[in-house]
Amino acid sequence: MFSQNTISGTVIDSETKEPIAFASVFLRDSDDTILSFNTTNTDGYYSIVFIDTVKNSTIETSIISHISKKIKLPKESDSDKNYIQNFKLDLRVSDLEEVFIITKKPIIVKNDTTFYRPNSFKDGTERVLEDFLKKLPGLTIAENGSIRFKGKQVTRVLLDNDNLFDDNYTIGTKNINPEIIEEIQAIEGYQENALLKDVKHSEDVALNLILKKGETDVTGDLDLGLGIDNVYSLNGNALSVSKKIKGCALVNYNNVNKNMSPYRFDANTFDLSKIEESKQRAYNFTDATTFSASLPSKYTGSNNTFFGSLNALNKLSDKTTLRLNLNHFRDKLHLNNATQTLYNLDESDLTISNTYDLEKKPVVTVLDYELKVKPSLKSALSFKGKIDYTTLAIDALSTNNNSLFKEDKNSKDLFIKQQIEFTKKVTTESVFQVTGDFSKNDIPQYLNFNNITSINSTITAQDIRVKHQTIDVASKFLSKLKNGNYAIALGYYNHNNALTSTNSFDTISNLYNRNITTIEDNSVYLDVEYVFKKNRWQFILENELLISAIKIDNNAALFKTHKIINNPSATVNFSLSNAAVLYAKHSIVNKLPELNKIFSGRIKTDNRNLLSNKFNFNLIQNKNTSFGYRINDFYNLFQFNSYFNYSKVDYDYLNTLFIDDDNTLNISELRKLDNNNYRLGIDTEKYIDFIKSTLDLKTAYTINNYKNIINNTEIRENKNKSLNLQLEVRTGFKKDLNFANKVIFQNNSFSSKGYNSNQFTIFQNHFSVKYIKNRFYFTVDGKYFDPNLKTRNNSITFIDAAFNYQQKNEKIDYSLQVNNLLNKREFIELNSSDYSSTLQSQKLLERYFLFSVRFKL
Repeated sequence: MFSQNTISGTVIDSETKEPIAFASVFLRDSDDTILSFNTTNTDGYYSIVFIDTVKNSTIETSIISHISKKIKLPKESDSDKNYIQNFKLDLRVSDLEEVFIITKKPIIVKNDTTFYRPNSFKDGTERVLEDFLKKLPGLTIAENGSIRFKGKQVTRVLLDNDNLFDDNYTIGTKNINPEIIEEIQAIEGYQENALLKDVKHSEDVALNLILKKGETDVTGDLDLGLGIDNVYSLNGNALSVSKKIKGCALVNYNNVNKNMSPYRFDANTFDLSKIEESKQRAYNFTDATTFSASLPSKYTGSNNTFFGSLNALNKLSDKTTLRLNLNHFRDKLHLNNATQTLYNLDESDLTISNTYDLEKKPVVTVLDYELKVKPSLKSALSFKGKIDYTTLAIDALSTNNNSLFKEDKNSKDLFIKQQIEFTKKVTTESVFQVTGDFSKNDIPQYLNFNNITSINSTITAQDIRVKHQTIDVASKFLSKLKNGNYAIALGYYNHNNALTSTNSFDTISNLYNRNITTIEDNSVYLDVEYVFKKNRWQFILENELLISAIKIDNNAALFKTHKIINNPSATVNFSLSNAAVLYAKHSIVNKLPELNKIFSGRIKTDNRNLLSNKFNFNLIQNKNTSFGYRINDFYNLFQFNSYFNYSKVDYDYLNTLFIDDDNTLNISELRKLDNNNYRLGIDTEKYIDFIKSTLDLKTAYTINNYKNIINNTEIRENKNKSLNLQLEVRTGFKKDLNFANKVIFQNNSFSSKGYNSNQFTIFQNHFSVKYIKNRFYFTVDGKYFDPNLKTRNNSITFIDAAFNYQQKNEKIDYSLQVNNLLNKREFIELNSSDYSSTLQSQKLLERYFLFSVRFKL
C-alpha cells in the first residue's frame, strides 16, 4: 500500500514577478516517464499528487511564452508528505520559419528601472517622440516639454545610455521620430556620474531611449509644408549613431505657431536649463508678455520662427568623452490684444482701457560643452560650460485710456557658466569630490516710451542694467552604509548682484528715478544628508547650515549683517507594497531678499506700470509640510496619487498699489505677514479592460491667504480659492476608430474682508476622433472654451483636422493639416483678482491649410 504525498508551488515571471497562469507542470521519473501533471491557476499556483516510492524524480514546467525549467527533486522529498517547489521562468525567444517572435509585456519593472515596449502603445499617428511619451502610463508632459515620471522630475533623456542633449532634452523629444525607438527605460535614482551610483541619494529620473539596431546608424526625415496665403513649414532632422560618435542635427522654420525648440517667448515659461539656473540668472524687466495663457500657443498671435541645432557626443578614447551642443533660435511674434479693467477701489470704481499691437523679436545663440576624463577606474574629472547670448527687441503701439504710445524695448542677455568636478573613489563604498562653479550674467535693458497723441510729448527713456555673478567651491564626502548612505559637503560661495537704472521722467524728482543697488552674499556652508532604509521604511534627513556675511547698498544707504541660517528637511517613505507608498516631508527654507525687491528708485516697465520698493531686511522663511499616498501599478495600468500640502511664509512681500487714470505704481516691502497656502489634490489614471479605455482624473483645491494695500487702504486680508477638475477618457479599441475626450473645469474666487468678492469659472471640453486604416489615418480635434460660465457670452469652438497617407515603401508620407477650421479671429476671456476684473480680447492666428510631404532617410 502506497501513501500519497503532494508537491505544490507557484510559477512566476522572473522579471515581472507576475504569476503565470495555465502553465503545465509535469512530474517525471528517472526514465523521463510522466507520473503526474497539473496546470497552474490564474494565481500561478499548482499542486501535484505523487506516491512515496518514487525515486530520482524531476519536476518540469512548460508554457509557450516562457523557457521551460526542469528541477531534480531532493531525496528527502520522496518521504515528505508535502513538498514545495516554486519556479521563476524567463521569457521565451523562438525562431519560427525565420520570423522571430518575442513574447513581451508592454511594461516591465526591474529594480529601479521601468521598461516600456513602444509597439504596445503606438498607433502610427505620432510625429515626434513627445507625441508618443504622452501615451505612456506614469509619464506627464508639461507645456514647456518638461517630463515627470511617477511625480519625479526627468532631468535627462539619453540615447543608448549617452547624454547627448543634457538638460535641454526637449530638443530631442520635440524632434526625434519615435519609429527608431526599440525600448524606453525610465531610470529612477539616476546618477550621471557612475562613481556615485549607490553612494549618493538621488530623486532624479532619466529616460533612456534604446534605438533599433541596424536601422539607426544614419536616420532622419525632412518635412516640407506649404499652404495658401504664404503659409509654410520646414522640419528636418538627422541622427547619426556609431560606437564612438552620436550626432543629431535639426532645423525648423515655420509661420504656423509651431515652436520645436526649448526656447519660449510667447508665455511666461522658461526652457528647462534656465529653470535649473534660476539662482544664477539676473532679472529681465523687458521680457513681460501679455499673451493669453488659457489657449494653446498654436492659436494665439502669429510667428516667424527659425530654430537650428547641432548636437554631438564623441568618445575620443576609452577615458575621454566630449559633448557639444550649438543652438540658434530667432522668432518674430506678433500679438494684438485689448484689455478693459475694472478696479474696485475704496473711493470709487475705476475703469482702464489698454490695447497692445506688439512685435517681439528674440534671437538666441547657445553653446553648451562638456569634457569628461576618466584618469582611472576610480576617478573622474569633468569640465562643463555654457555661453548663452540672447537679444530681445519689442516694438509696440499701445494705448492707455485715450493716449497712444509708441514703445521700444531692447535687452542683451549674456550668460556664462563654467563647472568643474573631480570625483575619487576612496573605497568600494565611499567617494570624495571637489567641485567648482562660476557664472556671470549681464543684462543691459533699454526702454523708450513716447506719447504720440500729445503734441508736446517727449520720449521717456528707461535704462536698466542688471548683473549677477556667482562663485561656489565645495568638497564632499559620500559613503554607502549597510542600510543607506550619507553625504557631507563643506563649501564657500560668493553671490554678487548689481542693478543700476536711470530714467527721464518729468514729473518726479531725479532722486527717485535712479538706482545704484548691490547685494553681496559671502557664505560658508555645511550640507549634511543621511538616508536610512529599513524593511519598508525610508528616512531622508537633510540640513544646510550657512554662516553668511551680507552687504546691501541701496542708493548710498549701506546695510551690513551676519546671519547663521539653518535649512532642515525630513522625508519619510513607507512602502505598503511594491507599487504603493505613503510619504511625508517637512522643510524650512530661508532665503535672502531678491535684488528686484530691494531697489527704492522707480523703474518704468511700460506706458502704464512702475515698480519700486521699500527696503526692510529680513530672511524670507518658508515652512512647508506635505504628505500623500501614491500607487504606481504598471501591471494593472493604474496610477494614483493623493496629496496635501501646507506652506507658511512668515516674512513676505507686501505689495502696495497706487492706481489712477494714468499709472499703476507697485511698491514692494518685506513685512511680517504670515501668508499661507493649502493645497489638496488627487491624480489617478486607470486602464479599464472591459471597455478598452483609460480614465485620467486630476483634481486640485487650493486656498491662498495673502495681504496687500490698494490706494492707501489698511492692509487687506485676501483669500483666493481655486478648484481645478480634469477628466479625460481615451479609448484603446483594437479597431480602426478611437476617441478621446477631456473635460476641464476651473473655478477661481477672490475675497477681501470688507470688500466685494470676484469670481470666474472656466469650462473647456476637448474632443478628438482618430481613424487608422492601413497606411491612412485622419484625426479631428474639437476644442470648446467658455472663459466665464456665469455669462457664457464669449465661448469659442476650434476645430482642427489632419489627414495622413503613407506610401507602401514607408519612405514618404503625405499630410494635409487644417488649423482653426471655423476661422475664429478673436478670443475673449475674464480674469479676476481681489481688487479688479479684467476682460481681455486676443487676436488669433487665422485659419490655414497646410499640405506637407515627409521624406524618411
